[in-house]
Amino acid sequence: MLTVTGGAKIYTLKELFHATNNFHEDNKIVDRSFEYVYRGRTSKGVEIAVKRLTGTEMNARIQMEFAVEIEILGRVRHKNLLELRGFYAGAKEMLIVCDYMPNHSLFTHLHGKLATDCLLDWPKRMNIALGIAEGLAYLHYEVKPHIIHRDINASNIKLDNEFEAKVAASGFAKLVPEDITHLTTRVKGTRGYLAPEYAMWGKVSKSCDVYSFGILVLEIISGKKPIEELGGGAKGHIVEWVVPYVQKGVFNHIADTRLKGKFDHLQLKSMVTLAMRCTDNSPENRPSMVEVVEVVEWLKEAGPAGKEEERISNYPNVSDLKGIEIED
Repeated sequence: MLTVTGGAKIYTLKELFHATNNFHEDNKIVDRSFEYVYRGRTSKGVEIAVKRLTGTEMNARIQMEFAVEIEILGRVRHKNLLELRGFYAGAKEMLIVCDYMPNHSLFTHLHGKLATDCLLDWPKRMNIALGIAEGLAYLHYEVKPHIIHRDINASNIKLDNEFEAKVAASGFAKLVPEDITHLTTRVKGTRGYLAPEYAMWGKVSKSCDVYSFGILVLEIISGKKPIEELGGGAKGHIVEWVVPYVQKGVFNHIADTRLKGKFDHLQLKSMVTLAMRCTDNSPENRPSMVEVVEVVEWLKEAGPAGKEEERISNYPNVSDLKGIEIED
């Protein structure tokens, strides 16, 4: 039995077939092994995105993830979280309806068809990072019970018409009572983004999302995927690639070359430093998402204005933020 809070609508199958032109191929915007997402338009002219799970994929695991995603989406109300419009649950069809995001996903802009045609400039990247952080902080501390996302990745970050980040819900998410600090569970999520304690031992906590956020920040800054082909069949992780540049203090080499040097150098250095702390191998050394929001918000608002020395000296509680240091 699905329990949904808020004003989510229960659609009929007929309504969603009509909205998507019978799930026409031309309306398909996401094609994965167990799910498809279609663009549609309601009878009232509202553009929607319809996630479809269908046919032979209707096993118990998929049904459970569908139920979790519906419950999570129904609970959250935040400007940086994708909001549930409604759903349909049948024996052979499971459909989730959300607002259509005209700028697609962060993945599309960093690695997909829009990576060249619609390059994200530096201010947009900073704003997207802040939006993701604010959405996660809301899930971790404001929703009751708290929510651990467990699948933060570039494909799950949608972008609206103003390039505001919308974190999409995950069927892998966990509801966590306030008095519980961590859980042990089956490993779910996307390779390259998983915290080591979770990937190896299934220990999940809010700090696992913090780790994934750190990976995503490095991805946003560099334009590189979390795991990149190195040639000869070898693959390398983005953290391993970044570390030598950090050690040498050549942060500018980490920036996406497509930006052609058009970025704020202090923001870049600070964001890389923050990302490295978020991806610390020890969960206790990672900052909370509330602390992350404080740092990113300050950096974004400070912008390029003013002398760099003043900006560094005014940095908020740097020494208190789990060991993060921004050197001048």
